[in-house]
Amino acid sequence: MSTPPRRPDASMTLLTSMLARPLDPGYAAAARERAAGTQAPRTTTGRVALLLSCLVVGLLLATAALTLRQNAAQQGQVRADLLSRIDNRRADGDATTKAIAAAEARIAQLEQAALAAAPGTAGDLARLRSAVGAESVTGPGMTVTLDDAPGTDGATGSATGRVLAKDVAFLVNALWAAGAEAIAVNDQRLSGRSAIRFAGDAILVNFRPLARPYRITAIGDPATLPAAFAEGPGGSYLTSLSDNYGVMTEVSTAPKVTLPRTTSLTLTYAHPQKEGS
Repeated sequence: MSTPPRRPDASMTLLTSMLARPLDPGYAAAARERAAGTQAPRTTTGRVALLLSCLVVGLLLATAALTLRQNAAQQGQVRADLLSRIDNRRADGDATTKAIAAAEARIAQLEQAALAAAPGTAGDLARLRSAVGAESVTGPGMTVTLDDAPGTDGATGSATGRVLAKDVAFLVNALWAAGAEAIAVNDQRLSGRSAIRFAGDAILVNFRPLARPYRITAIGDPATLPAAFAEGPGGSYLTSLSDNYGVMTEVSTAPKVTLPRTTSLTLTYAHPQKEGS
């Protein structure tokens, strides 16, 4: 005798039953037992187990809450410590600034006394101070502005259109070659000890990070400086940055610009020559 063929959906019977009425039979059986009074009463062991489970859960919740509270307290203490350190550093900076101002005032007094004894050196001293960036200067000038290409994002790796430190350095050198007498980058005055560097995502001038856009301001002869820069390597470099990398560039002139004095005049190896040596 041959076995009747198996229905294709026979294996789905259990799944269909679970989906159609998964809990109804169990609830119905429990209801019948309660109605008949045949349901087994809860034992003492079951009650104790339930109580212990509740105690364990409560202990875990209390421990978690206590841990969170301790972490919050620790974070508050760390924040307070950081704020205190910031306040202390700010106070130290203010005190240092006052000390520098007092020293500069004393130097100015000594210079005035020395110039009074030798009046002919006043003009030479003023020219030297301006040349090395020890004094702020004002005069006609031009500004070269650079900014990253639209859509440039160094965090995602798309850094093709970013302005680099070498771009700023090249344009600064081009301005010097075109006849600039004083230059500042984002109000950082350049001197013989200034450095233009690239650190991570930031361009540093005088070891200070700059924010976009980058403004290179130069003072010089208004009749020759802009033309010499545009016709020299600086103008060609700007065109290349714009055409090849999408860097945003702008050149403007002004009848009067002011550049601050530099902050990087500390000498490490050079010393004044002694008389008779």
